[in-house]
Amino acid sequence: MDTQDSAVYTDVVALLQGLPRDRAQLLPALWRVVEHYQALTPEVIDAVSQSLGVPYAEVYGVASFYTLFDNVTGQTPVHICTDVLCALQGAQGLQEAAEAAAVGMPVSVRESACLGQCDYAPAAWIGAHIIRRATPEAVAAAVKAVRHE
Repeated sequence: MDTQDSAVYTDVVALLQGLPRDRAQLLPALWRVVEHYQALTPEVIDAVSQSLGVPYAEVYGVASFYTLFDNVTGQTPVHICTDVLCALQGAQGLQEAAEAAAVGMPVSVRESACLGQCDYAPAAWIGAHIIRRATPEAVAAAVKAVRHE
């Protein structure tokens, strides 16, 4: 692919401003573009690849390996932490509430490994927002607040 003339490439370059053009910056770069686009489409992955000078296959491999980046559909990701502490604090109820609220919504609900919020379990990540000490009601409300695109 050659996206250097596209608006996506221009946006990605601007988003990655200040990051060294280096393979070691791949995860921080992907976080920045996911926060902006809420998805990693092939065009976005290519723009990151070209911007950092990292092969497309490597960027794709990292993006597809980490479940928090696994949202190529363009839907708002809803991640429910199901690691031990969150599971003990009610992650199953969060999952059920998110799935019920997601019907007909532009979201994709997924179980995820640790979201790094163990002190505030259970946790959910909806779009770019973390909900700490989440309740099924708070998760359902956040899912229903996702705007249709």
